[in-house]
Amino acid sequence: MKFKWFSICTVGVYALSSGCVFGAETVNTAKPNAGFVCVPDKSGSGWLCEEDRGQKPERDLRTLANTIEQAKRPIDEHEGAEVDPVTGISVDPADWYTPTLPRPILATHKMFADVSAHYYVRQQESGFCPGGYQQRAFPHPLNSAAESFAIVAEADSLAAELDVAAHFQGNVTIEQGNRLIVAPNAVIDYPRRAVHFNDGVRMDEPGVVMQGDTATVFLDSSRADLVGVQFLLANVSLRGDAQTMTQDENGNLVLTENDFTRCEPGNNGWRLNTQSLEIEEGAVFGTAKHAVLRLKSVPIFYTPYLKFPISDERVSGFLFPTFAYSDEDGVDVSIPYYFNIAPNYDATLIPRYISQRGAAGELELRHLNSWQTTILSGAMLPSDNLFNGGLSREDFDEAGGEAILGEFERADRWLGAIDHKGRIGAFRTIIDYTSVSDRDYFRDLGSDLGVSSRLELERRGEVQYASGGLFMRLWAQRFQRLDEVHIDEYQRLPELDLSYSKSLVGPLSLNFGAKWSEFDRDTDGLNGLAAVTGSRTHIEPRLRMNLSRSYGFLNASAGIRYTAYNLEQDSAALGVQLIDDTPDRNIGIADLDAGLFFERELNWFGQELIQTLEPRLYYLWQEFDAQENLPSFDASKLTFGYSQLFRDNRFSGVDRFGDTQQISAGLTSRFISSDTGREYFRYSIGEIFYFDDREVTLAGAAGVDEQQSSSAIASEVSAAIAQHWRFTGSIVWDPHDNKVDEGGVAIQYQSDNRHIVNVGFRNRFDQDIEQTDLSLYWPVTKHIAIMGRWNYDLVSGRTIEGFGGLEYSDCCLQVRLVARHFLDSPSAANFENIDSDDGVFLQVVFKGLAGFGTRVESVLERGIRGYRSPEQRDYFNG
Repeated sequence: MKFKWFSICTVGVYALSSGCVFGAETVNTAKPNAGFVCVPDKSGSGWLCEEDRGQKPERDLRTLANTIEQAKRPIDEHEGAEVDPVTGISVDPADWYTPTLPRPILATHKMFADVSAHYYVRQQESGFCPGGYQQRAFPHPLNSAAESFAIVAEADSLAAELDVAAHFQGNVTIEQGNRLIVAPNAVIDYPRRAVHFNDGVRMDEPGVVMQGDTATVFLDSSRADLVGVQFLLANVSLRGDAQTMTQDENGNLVLTENDFTRCEPGNNGWRLNTQSLEIEEGAVFGTAKHAVLRLKSVPIFYTPYLKFPISDERVSGFLFPTFAYSDEDGVDVSIPYYFNIAPNYDATLIPRYISQRGAAGELELRHLNSWQTTILSGAMLPSDNLFNGGLSREDFDEAGGEAILGEFERADRWLGAIDHKGRIGAFRTIIDYTSVSDRDYFRDLGSDLGVSSRLELERRGEVQYASGGLFMRLWAQRFQRLDEVHIDEYQRLPELDLSYSKSLVGPLSLNFGAKWSEFDRDTDGLNGLAAVTGSRTHIEPRLRMNLSRSYGFLNASAGIRYTAYNLEQDSAALGVQLIDDTPDRNIGIADLDAGLFFERELNWFGQELIQTLEPRLYYLWQEFDAQENLPSFDASKLTFGYSQLFRDNRFSGVDRFGDTQQISAGLTSRFISSDTGREYFRYSIGEIFYFDDREVTLAGAAGVDEQQSSSAIASEVSAAIAQHWRFTGSIVWDPHDNKVDEGGVAIQYQSDNRHIVNVGFRNRFDQDIEQTDLSLYWPVTKHIAIMGRWNYDLVSGRTIEGFGGLEYSDCCLQVRLVARHFLDSPSAANFENIDSDDGVFLQVVFKGLAGFGTRVESVLERGIRGYRSPEQRDYFNG
């Protein structure tokens, strides 16, 4: 039975008054104040109506409803299905994310299953998370006010008393705009302009589904009062139950004695029990009072006041605390507070207490606008109880303690960092600056500010300009070493780079490059060229010819490399003094690079392939100029490999240019799919043939290698063994000594980010390196995965790093436990003399709420090749 109130009726009055239209018929009451009770007849084509003679309409409705033949009674299709004890929602995957009403109502009223606003959506890519919420299609814009629309109602029967009440009985459905209300019975209260549901109700509006044992809904506003509530906030994937729920006129929700989670139905990996919960319309955070966080059913955290995220937008407030414990540091607690200063400004203040070290604090400021992003970070731990600036408390005591070394003076520990990227027209700006108080800062304290431990910290600032063929860069660079090396690297303070390219005639072009650099460092205790500082000017004009065809290429160039220095040497430096403080160098260079591409089609076990054969010859001439009296500001010797065959200098930087007259010969063959272009196999091999001995070295006299007539033979291979398997390898073989100088092989299986296996081996005989590396990340069940790495040094017979752990992960909870053994030195050349450390890491993530122990993620990213964090941090995601 369908009733629609048109404008000829009293607006908002739900009564059978004279002249009101129901469906296509006009029903007139016999008496102005009389009421009727109506039910469908047995044929389903008409209605049986009786005048109300003073009995309670509800009792008459029950009596008449029982006369309907049983075959017409709807049957609940969820009868017997397993129901989540917390929410009452079916856990059958076919009904997942389909809110249901309590079983006594469902058993009689199939409509609650039929008009479900949400249905299961399978997500193949997620693996352990099988689906998500999807709302029904709403007939009106989502921001439409329900009270501004006409009301459409359906029910099996209706009894009404003019200006007092109307009683809907059986399969009641009320639609008003985007609001959909379903219930077995409903009573319209005319004076209060409200609808009472005494036998259960379900309300479905954009973003929220509410089900209650009893409820009152006001039709002139968004207000609704429910008791015995189950709710689903679909936009934020939040579900739960409450003793009472009130939605006020503005759409704000207030719940009492509630229990909620973001886990999927049937899974309560974590739950938050609160005495009261407030969620304002359009809010970024929900506010909970007297909240208890439970892991499964075990309470693990209590707070009298908690804000938790319910959207991706940002608002000021406390974030979820973090907790840690170790034997050395004791209890480690952080309580972040987030400041939403402006749409493009924010800050995070993190008070931190480490029981064995003291109180600390961290601060991060972020700024974003149309042309730049900037992050300023800082951390401070004054008077560390366990560190005196050079020694830990344990090392201090082992060295004799205060009796020998004097008083243990506690040191201040700090960190500062700037990360900036900007662009205005043709200009770009970059600042990457990180500094810490001591080299042990990261190993002792870590950081939640996104700065990871590494061998050295770079401080770099750049201003770039690019337009047409012109590129200019003004930049400065310094380093902070975090290892035991006591000689500082040279600092660029600053350097100006310029390059310009202009096409001439046909394939000819003119290229011009120039650099001016100022180098400085602490020279205390150094002597000879190591104690030299000063400036360097380098100019390099070249004439180039580039010819490219489908069958091959021919490139040639010729030019001059001119370098001039203005040097200074510390007067206190010992050893050899400078012969010339303004040396210069002028070197001619010419090269010719040619290659051909041959192809043939072939069929390999039914797979159509193209095999290529790509020979390449590279001739290089670079004249000799004595360079042993020049400083080495940024020069280093490159590791030899296949790509080194086609470089125009065997050193990095511009302080050393290797004299040579040589020709490199290389050959590459590939097998490529004719259909997709996928490369299944690639093999390259090559060698350099020298016409003269090489005299220029990085330091000292020329060695045996510089006198050989040819280089080592370098080769590399890459093969897709199967669908997700790939083999890579490289080898450098010296035919003169009949030995392998360097080699490495690796086999990787990776079908996705959760199925990874790596097996590798590498050696470098010139550096006495011979290591194996095994790692994996692999699910053993749908929700449990194992992970591990074993990096072993065969020379010292020690494990460089080894870790192993377990992970449990589902839609709402991730727990990782990792045990790690590692050598406590980032730059050890002799592993026999390095102390080892052991640690146990625990990471718990309450998905959609918070987590702690995030260092585990960085251990996995660095230790398991191919693994990437599933969550990529964006500057302003809040």
